[in-house]
Amino acid sequence: MIEALANRSALGESLPELNYKRVLILDLPRLVAATQNIEEAEKILASIFQEIILAGNVILVIDNIHDYIGVQTERRAGVVEISGSLSSYLTMPDFRFIGITTFDGLHLNIQKNSALLSFFEKIEVSEVLEEETLAILENRALRLEGKYKTIASWPALKSIISLTARYLPALPFPEKAMSLLDEAMIFAVKGKKKIILPEDIAKIVTGKTQIPVGKIEEKEKEILLNLESLIHQRIINQEEAVGEISSALRRARSDLTIRKGPMGAFLFLGPTGVGKTETSKALAEIYFGSESKMIRLDMSEFQTIKDIPRLIGSSGEKGLLTTPIMEKPFSLLLLDEFEKAHPNILNLFLQVFDEGHLTDGRGRKVDFKNAIIIATSNAAYQIILQVLKELTETGPILLEKAVGKSSEVWRVVKKRLLDYIFDKGIFRPELINRFDGVIVFTPLSKENLLDIAELMLGKLKKNLREKEIEFLITEGLKKEIVELGYSPVFGAREMRRVIQDRLENVLAQALLSGKIKRGDRIEFNMPNFELKINA
Repeated sequence: MIEALANRSALGESLPELNYKRVLILDLPRLVAATQNIEEAEKILASIFQEIILAGNVILVIDNIHDYIGVQTERRAGVVEISGSLSSYLTMPDFRFIGITTFDGLHLNIQKNSALLSFFEKIEVSEVLEEETLAILENRALRLEGKYKTIASWPALKSIISLTARYLPALPFPEKAMSLLDEAMIFAVKGKKKIILPEDIAKIVTGKTQIPVGKIEEKEKEILLNLESLIHQRIINQEEAVGEISSALRRARSDLTIRKGPMGAFLFLGPTGVGKTETSKALAEIYFGSESKMIRLDMSEFQTIKDIPRLIGSSGEKGLLTTPIMEKPFSLLLLDEFEKAHPNILNLFLQVFDEGHLTDGRGRKVDFKNAIIIATSNAAYQIILQVLKELTETGPILLEKAVGKSSEVWRVVKKRLLDYIFDKGIFRPELINRFDGVIVFTPLSKENLLDIAELMLGKLKKNLREKEIEFLITEGLKKEIVELGYSPVFGAREMRRVIQDRLENVLAQALLSGKIKRGDRIEFNMPNFELKINA
């Protein structure tokens, strides 16, 4: 827009008071870098302003003006504060000035100086439409093709529009599309390609966002097709949860359905210690690449309306929800103890589940479309325990059929759970209905717990193997851990404590004292957890 203003002014095609004016952009970073100290930079800046007044035909432009207003110069090297100097010249009729900023810059810096802000007329520049951006790309492509001797195909230009709209929502059109076209040209030159195709654009977007885009590679296909078995290497039982999440990921990656919300949104209900959080961790590691791709929030920390700015951010702070999602859009969002958040905070997620985006405290659109959202809750777990009690009283055979398996019994449990939740007002029906799945995590049977004990001990075995110490896992050890660690209320979580207290503490002491060393073969005798060492 500034370039267009300069061109029209030079040709005398603008307004009479603007025609034949010189439009000059002040390179403040270069000015600051060329001076010895801030005082010298301020003197040069004052001289420039005076020359503009004397010339009478200059329109001065400063880009990113928020970097030079409302800043603390004593804390930032190479930064000059210009608000004082600028204010004294803005009142003069021959001082024509344009400052360029962002909404963040306006809110965080410029609005703090209301006196300075009163001198300006604010002009909001709307984002360019996709159709207009395509026309801009066509013109830009012609210039770049001559420079790089590479052709940008029409389908590639269309891919730039569609992929940047979907995967780079935080950036505006046409900037993000123009930047991607520039990158595509350089990418083609480095690869000695004479024509840019849609698959080239997909590769660049994947590299920028870490979101798998375009054709599914063989490795990803294998993961998606075998997702259930891969997750079950870490999760025992819970077939319903694992199955629904796996199906949601396959649908999202195959682009079979057009949806506005996230890739999937699930509510996990059930007692503590049955695998709700562990399922989320397993999915983050297997599909998203690492457990670090899981954004975890304890919703019990957001129990009042005053906590909303902490969640979505404000002019003075980042949002604990919105900022991580903007930084890692392709991730798993885990909302622990979802029921403990304030109802107004829960209402924020209605839009997230429906539209796939949320406006943060700084007015920015935060996109959740490339995330999986899992909310966990222990709400009404007493209903499950009550059903267990009823089944136990009915008989052990019926109990074994129900516990740990998807059956008609658990469909009844789910209905009773939801009836209780709605009756007590824990969650509103409109919120529950926006989840892709409400999954009841069933309590674990003794057989399940033996398998979980095997997994837990397997991690310890792996750590000892790295020290070249062999650890023998016996059936008696697993049974004793289950016997001591099983709790209907805390599930398998108590087993982790038993392993820590009875095994890890003993092994740590034995390692430090030199009692066990490289090449040893160890096991624990039951029932006293006596350490046995075979050299």
